[in-house]
Amino acid sequence: MSCPDLGAFWTENKERIAKALPRGVDELAKIFRAGADACGLHQVVEGRCIHWRTVDTQPVVIFAFVPDARDLDGVADVYVQARECLPALTVVFVHQWTDGEGNWDVFAIGPRRAMRHCDRIYGTKTVQERGPQLREDLYHLFACDRDFPEPGQAEWAELLAGPADGITGQLGALVARHDCTQIVGNGSVQWLAAQGRLEAQFFILPDPEQIGAFMDIYEQIRETDCPISFVLVKGDEPRSYDIFRLSARSYLEHQNQVKGRLRLEVRGEGKMLEGLRWAPRWTSHVGCIKGCLDYLGCEVSDAWLFGATGHAFVVNISPGLCPSGPTDWDTAGFLRLGRNVGYQIESVDRYCPEKSDRREAQERAWDHVRRSIDDGLPCYGWELDIPEYYVIFGYDKTGYYISGPGCDEGAGPIPWQNLGTSEIGVVFVASVRRTEPADTRQSVRQAFSYALDLGHNRRKWTDRVGGLQGYDLWIETLAQGHADRFGLGYNAAVWAECRRFAVEFLREVRQRFDDGLHALFDAATAQYEIVAQNLKAVSAACPFRECGSQHVKVDSRALDAVEALKRARDAEASGLDILADLIGALEC
Repeated sequence: MSCPDLGAFWTENKERIAKALPRGVDELAKIFRAGADACGLHQVVEGRCIHWRTVDTQPVVIFAFVPDARDLDGVADVYVQARECLPALTVVFVHQWTDGEGNWDVFAIGPRRAMRHCDRIYGTKTVQERGPQLREDLYHLFACDRDFPEPGQAEWAELLAGPADGITGQLGALVARHDCTQIVGNGSVQWLAAQGRLEAQFFILPDPEQIGAFMDIYEQIRETDCPISFVLVKGDEPRSYDIFRLSARSYLEHQNQVKGRLRLEVRGEGKMLEGLRWAPRWTSHVGCIKGCLDYLGCEVSDAWLFGATGHAFVVNISPGLCPSGPTDWDTAGFLRLGRNVGYQIESVDRYCPEKSDRREAQERAWDHVRRSIDDGLPCYGWELDIPEYYVIFGYDKTGYYISGPGCDEGAGPIPWQNLGTSEIGVVFVASVRRTEPADTRQSVRQAFSYALDLGHNRRKWTDRVGGLQGYDLWIETLAQGHADRFGLGYNAAVWAECRRFAVEFLREVRQRFDDGLHALFDAATAQYEIVAQNLKAVSAACPFRECGSQHVKVDSRALDAVEALKRARDAEASGLDILADLIGALEC
């Protein structure tokens, strides 16, 4: 028998499972028994595992329970059972105490993948300190604080695609800082201290199907007693890898890269656009459009997409550094400029504060997405999971199949009736269609004009505080100790990403014009490099972290961030003046 569709069961019972996990496997078994009955399966509890079997005792699913991720034997035994029983799916619940008591990760082991991160069930928000410096540097190297795509997801995915010299070279650039020697083996790298002590090791697994390979890794960790190991596992999508951490603190912990949920097969009527996924970006709206353009074969660089649409020059700050700032603004100008890039957005966009208004908008959105996907047009929408944008790569009779923040690989079906049901109350879906791009001069001139509006005329595009005034509110909020910790990290990551691509856009534009404008482009680039460097410094000082409601203390780190924001604001003001000069030159 194939693996049953667990989607509806998981959606309906996730909160109950989260509450039951701290109480042990017996409490879990009470919840899972209903699922087994619904699938016509027999449930048996053996130790810390719940087995679903057919009437003739053939294993179908194992739910393994690992209450202490520091228990090497407990984690390794999961693989032993998966190899011996050969179920269609092994689901592993692992208590990630380093991310806060009560936080659990969900992993899956199956015939095609012997290690996949599927979901996160949150409990409390008290995160343990990492330490020491070696571990911190490794986290930064692998972008475990989600600072992708540079130097995180995109760069490491490219390196892991081969040849191996790129991987070992990148690791070797860091090893000398810790007075270690790097030893390269077959599919592994070790770092040895001066006394020959093993400090860290890295395993590279391009074949994710081999359970035996994972068991060998655990045996090596047991034999060497290595303080920390990173396992880099090929993902399902081209040039994508998962990064896992194994150490005495947690022997199965997901860190970065492909972070998806249990892949659910389509049941009944529907259609999938194969290969359509979002491009992971902090700015999820741009990441979704980039994924759609890649699917349509529209060759547009990230820099051109961010810059020609004007998004590279946005900054929008909500009171208290609320995380709504990066998404809660009038994107009409941004979407309109997409035509210059070579695409057109057709959307259903309704604000539905009243529940009675919502069903009509949901039905229109549902009809639009199905019609578009049937015509081969990629789609995306707002808040199909958390308040971010998600690519919609398919549908069935139940709902949408999505890819986006928290589900790179894909998730679904998301019931179509769920759209717009949060307190935000926005129903938004859009399809993306290729058009003829505008000429370069028009695209750049209009992008710079929009950038000036974004910088100076914030009331035209946001009821928050945007542009240069947005910097002022950001500085004031942080300096007075009113900055939300979660929102600060998120805002800093988004706006730092935008300005990094602003610099790359200006460099790309310079190459397309004659020498007569190079001096102005160089001057603008120099100012936006200052902006990008200082916003990156703010993001590094206050990295994004999923945490509870707390304010950032006014300490030396916060004051340094305030000074970096002031430098960024001044450079942005100078950069906007130069863009105004460029607009005049481009009109000649």
